[in-house]
Amino acid sequence: MLRRLLAFIVALAGSLVIVIVTASAASADCVADPVTGEVHCEDEDDGDDGGDDGGSSTCSTSSGTEIPCTGPGGSVWSSSHQCWVGDVWDPGGEGAQPPPGQTNQDGAWHICYWPPPGSSWDPVWIQNGEVTIDPVVLAQRAIASMDLDPIQIGIVPESGPNRVGLVGLPVWMWVDSPTDDTFGPITASASEGSVSVSATASVANIVWDMGDGTTVTCTGEGTPYADHYGKQDSPTCGHRYEKMSTDQPDGAYQVTATSHWVVEWTGGGQSGTIEFDLTTDALPIRIGEAQVLTQ
Repeated sequence: MLRRLLAFIVALAGSLVIVIVTASAASADCVADPVTGEVHCEDEDDGDDGGDDGGSSTCSTSSGTEIPCTGPGGSVWSSSHQCWVGDVWDPGGEGAQPPPGQTNQDGAWHICYWPPPGSSWDPVWIQNGEVTIDPVVLAQRAIASMDLDPIQIGIVPESGPNRVGLVGLPVWMWVDSPTDDTFGPITASASEGSVSVSATASVANIVWDMGDGTTVTCTGEGTPYADHYGKQDSPTCGHRYEKMSTDQPDGAYQVTATSHWVVEWTGGGQSGTIEFDLTTDALPIRIGEAQVLTQ
């Protein structure tokens, strides 16, 4: 691959030019060896639940292999070229000559990083106005701009050092003060060149981990509890604890709520769906037993 690249440089520039490619520290997914040009991609499965930026950004090759959308030096995956297209290529000297029938006003040579295995890079000619970015990359940018957050937990019995629920009584769960960025729907767009993508995100369901080994999946925002409901079960999202929480850490069940987001996007002649989860911090809920007094 390196010999092919050097031959390409000689044919274009008429002289041997040694080109050193450096990888930007801003690209955490894939880096290029500065000497050989070989591209290495890190494993994205690091245990992250995707709650920071709306899910990991992955694209697909023509063979269906999933790869990071971002390559070395901030380059972006192009399905049309089947490589990550990076900065304009500058071999030095008089520069590279355009291909036959083209001029420097018609386009430019860019660095094209080939994906592993056996990866390296070559110059690729990009005409002005040619679409290189994959729409899914713009969809991820649109999601990032939404600045989505986990829900605010609404629950009875409430959390607090002086708040205790009772075994067997109904627990009500709901989304407290839902907003566009905690429950949706919310729409955003992102553009680059002639390509524009619009994405709409909303929460499909919420999985409540009650801390006692059970989970409850609820759709919708849930029903906020009010005193007039008394001991009724929640009509939309509820639970009952079967034993006290005294044997739990800090004497409380640790409750979390995981929102499952679904994003529908369209643009650049394509459409798709991106799904990811956002989880709240744990909320301690204390459960005791009613004491019966006898004489």
